[in-house]
Amino acid sequence: MRNRSRLSLLAAPAVLLVLAGCTPDAPSERTPHDAGAAWSYAGEGAPDHWGGLANEYGTCDAGEQQSPVDLPAPARGAQLDLTASGAVHGLTADNGHTVQFTADDGATTTIDGTALDLVQMHFHAASEHTVDGAAAAAEFHFVHADRKGELTVVGVLAEVGAHNPAYESYVAGATAGAGRASTVDVESMLPASRSFATYEGSLTTPPCSEGVRWIVLEDPIELGADQIADLEAAHVENARPVQPLGDRVIGHEL
Repeated sequence: MRNRSRLSLLAAPAVLLVLAGCTPDAPSERTPHDAGAAWSYAGEGAPDHWGGLANEYGTCDAGEQQSPVDLPAPARGAQLDLTASGAVHGLTADNGHTVQFTADDGATTTIDGTALDLVQMHFHAASEHTVDGAAAAAEFHFVHADRKGELTVVGVLAEVGAHNPAYESYVAGATAGAGRASTVDVESMLPASRSFATYEGSLTTPPCSEGVRWIVLEDPIELGADQIADLEAAHVENARPVQPLGDRVIGHEL
């Protein structure tokens, strides 16, 4: 059974990955991305103010390993060793900050030999991680948890290009306006080349908890212009600005 003790820590509405850190908050029955104190991407609830909105959001200001960050140009190093369990069923719904697919129990992704539970996925437009200062059109976060509740988020950047059938079910859920049964296949939603950048970071939405392992694939996927437009019609400019890297090192192997 999936360890749910950290699911309230996921990022966008509080996603990501969504969305667990080394200094966990008290367990909560909230599902990933449910909002606590009101926060947003603009105005009084914007990212610059997150740390002061609630005591439990203090890490958004005080944390030293925050996400997202600006990534270096692709290194084209080792390929990510990832095997997913195939078609995953779940519910796609708009939570007010993003459109989130919440996986049914039993969905697993094996990364570097370790089986992880797929908890949820969601998107940001434009991307949260940048590459050499440039943002992509969108970014998808596939949030995974191990048996201890530690989180690994696989980030996938997206650019406008060819229509992508692997994302059809998810995008249809984004335009449904209410909860909709959806099916995703993680492997088919990733780029063919899977070189990656990895670092220790945080949730990208309140409470900004640290201790999240980030794996961001270097090559973007393509989505059709209509698919990007459908996502942006649901949410746009729902990305936290990049945070200081500090003394962290961006790696290219696990």
